[in-house]
Amino acid sequence: MSQPPEPGPPGTQRATGADAILHALEVAGITHLFVNLGSDHPAFLAAFASKRFSRLRVFTSPNEMNALSAASGFAQVTGRPAAVLVHVECGTQGLAGAVHNVSKGRIPVVILAGTVPVTMEGELMGSRNEYIHWIQDVPDQRAIVRQYMRYEHEIRRPHNAVQIVLRALQFASSDPKGPAYLIASREALEEEFEIAVQPTPRSQDPARNAALEPQGLDPASLELLADAILRAKKPLIVTSYCGRSQQGFGALRALAELVSIPVHENAPICNNFPTTSYLHQGHQWNGGGQLPALAEADVVLVVDADVPWIPSQSRPSPDAAVYHLDCDPLKEGATLWSLPCEKRWRCDSAVALAQLAASVRQNPLFTSHEVQDSIRARQAYLRERFAARQARLSKAEQVPSGGGGGGGGHVTVPYFMARLREACRGLRVVGLNESTTNLGAVADHLRHDECHALIGSGGGALGWYSGAAVGVSLALRAIGRPDDLVIAFTGDGTWLFGVPSCAYWMAKKYGTPFLTIIWNNGGWSSPKNACMRIHPEVAGAPVAEGHRLSDELMVSLTPSPAFGKIAEGAGDAWWTRVTAAREVDDACRKAIAAVREERRSAVVEVVLERI
Repeated sequence: MSQPPEPGPPGTQRATGADAILHALEVAGITHLFVNLGSDHPAFLAAFASKRFSRLRVFTSPNEMNALSAASGFAQVTGRPAAVLVHVECGTQGLAGAVHNVSKGRIPVVILAGTVPVTMEGELMGSRNEYIHWIQDVPDQRAIVRQYMRYEHEIRRPHNAVQIVLRALQFASSDPKGPAYLIASREALEEEFEIAVQPTPRSQDPARNAALEPQGLDPASLELLADAILRAKKPLIVTSYCGRSQQGFGALRALAELVSIPVHENAPICNNFPTTSYLHQGHQWNGGGQLPALAEADVVLVVDADVPWIPSQSRPSPDAAVYHLDCDPLKEGATLWSLPCEKRWRCDSAVALAQLAASVRQNPLFTSHEVQDSIRARQAYLRERFAARQARLSKAEQVPSGGGGGGGGHVTVPYFMARLREACRGLRVVGLNESTTNLGAVADHLRHDECHALIGSGGGALGWYSGAAVGVSLALRAIGRPDDLVIAFTGDGTWLFGVPSCAYWMAKKYGTPFLTIIWNNGGWSSPKNACMRIHPEVAGAPVAEGHRLSDELMVSLTPSPAFGKIAEGAGDAWWTRVTAAREVDDACRKAIAAVREERRSAVVEVVLERI
C-alpha cells in the first residue's frame, strides 16, 4: 500500500481491515472491483476516498446481479478474476441468479460482503448505530450462497485478512474454477493493525499462494488416446467450453485439423471451434433429434462438456468408445449426472490436447498409408456434409416472404443475423448469446471463427447479458482491444431479467457502449416449449376470443414494454424497432454507428412472429 494513514514500526504500515482486503486484491493482480455499497462499508468508502489503492479500479453498479455479471464478463474474456463488493445479506441475495451462473460456468470471481455489526453498545469502532443493523441480522449469512462457492469464509480479524483473500483467490482460480465468498463485520473492517509489508510475509505473497498449475496427461494415457484416434474411422470431438481460453481454442483446432476430426458443440458456453471450418458439425441445445455425426462415430472424445448429449434425443452408438477429458470430469456440483466411458481424466484441456497432438505426430500409425488414406476419405466426406449444411443455413437466411413483398415480410432470426453479419464485415465482434430459444440460430448464423467471438453465461439464470456486456467491454479495453464491437443477443423476457436500467446507466457512466439485439416474440418460448414436449395435448386447449395459447399458458409478454425508451431513459441509448425485412439493413447500420461513432449504447428490437 502507498500513503498509509500513519506509519507503524519499521517494515509495517498502519491499516484497517478494509485496507488489508483491498491491499490483498491489488497485490494479487485484481484490477476491477464492482460495488453496490451499504451501511456495512464505511471503512471501504474511507479507503476509496484516500486514493491509496490506485491500481484497483472501482465501478458502481446500482444492481448486484449486474455487478456480478459484469465481473463474470470481465473474467470470461481476460481469464483473470474480478471482485464484487455487496451489502450484507440483502446485497448477497441481490446477486440473484448470477451466483448460479458463475458457479455453473466455473468463472473465477471473489465476492465480498459486509455483515451487521457484532456489537451494539459502542464497544468497538463500527458498533451498531442504525436500526437496520438489527433487521439485517441473520443466523448464517454464508449459507445463502454456500453450495455455489468454491470457497467461503469469514474474516473475523484484520490480521489474517490478506491470507484469507489470497486463499479465496487460490480456490477461485484453480480448476474447476468458480466463485469465492468472504464476509466481514463492520468492526473487523474498521479495526486498525500493523500490516507487514517489508519484507512481505510468505503467507501474504501472492506468488507463493497461487492457483494450481494446469495439469496434463501421463504418457500411458496419451499413447492410449493417440492410438484410439488414429485407428478410428469416424472419430468425433464433443465440447461445451474447451474454447474458454485462447490456448484451449487453439489446441482443439490444432488437434482436429491434424487428424481431420469433426467437432460438435453441444450446449456450448462459449464458441470452441471455427464455424467456417468444414470440420465443424454445428451446435445443439434442446431438440434437433439425433446428431448424425454422433450416431456414426466409432470413437468419441468428450472435452470440457457438461451435457455432451441429451440421451433421450441423441446418443452415440453402443459400440462407440467414449473418452472424457475435463477440468471437472465428476461434475461435482451436480447430483444426477452420468457419462459412461472407457476412461476419464481431470486435466486442463489446453495442455492435454497439445500433448495429444504431439503424441499423434510421434505415433508410427500417423504416417502409415492406411491412416492417411482414412484421413483423406474422412476429409472428402466431411467437406460434402459441411457444404450441405451451409446450403441449408444460406437458404434459411433468404429474404422472408409475405407482407406485401418488397422485403416487407416478417423478420426471421437467420435473415437478421445474415444482414447483421454483413453490416459487421471488417469488424471484430464479441457476441453475448443469451437468446434462449434462439441460441442455435444466433450461433449458426454469426459464422464466427475466433476465440471469444460468442460467449454465454455458463448457467441458466437469465439476465446475464446486460451486466456482462459492461464487463466484457472493460475486459476488451484491458487487453488492448477497445475497438471490438460488443453485441448482446437476448430474448424479450430475458432482456427484462437483466435489470437493463442499471446496465445502460453503467455503460454510459463508464464509457462501455454496446449493441443489444432483442428478439421480441411476445413471450417466454422456453416454458411453452417445455410444456409442449411433455403435454402435446395442450396445443388443442380452448383459447378465449382475442387470446392466443401463450396468453392461456401465462407466458405472454404482451403488450410489449417500450424496450428502447427504457434504455434511452437510463443511459441515453439509441434505439429502433424492426418489424419488416426491408428495415433491417438501415437499423444495423445506424445501430453500429451509434456504438462506434457516437459512443452510445444501441438497442434494436426485432419483432418476430409471436408465440
